Amino acid sequence: MLRRSRIGSWAITGGIAAATLTGCAGADVPDAVIEISNVQFSPMDATVEVGDTVEWRFDDGGLLHHVESPGEFDSGITGEGTFSYTFDRPGTYTYTCSIHPYMTGTVTVR
Repeated sequence: MLRRSRIGSWAITGGIAAATLTGCAGADVPDAVIEISNVQFSPMDATVEVGDTVEWRFDDGGLLHHVESPGEFDSGITGEGTFSYTFDRPGTYTYTCSIHPYMTGTVTVR
């Protein structure tokens, strides 16, 4: 009985360690994060390098938003989760929420 208990403990401990390591492996970390809450972007402006990824996090109580920069990227209409875009060339990219047109921001890519 004692033997089973130890094996069970090792299996559980090993499972927790494996889950922790799996969660860390290959995790993509954005180079810039823009929060969407209280019907605004925060920060409104971000500066990144070519090849960097910007992530918009929708945290506005389920309120729908649509982040877009015409001809560049489009999050689709959503009220939860995240949207990421990797910038592959330098420039200044203005983005807006098409549902709330007063919500605007700029990503500068160097």
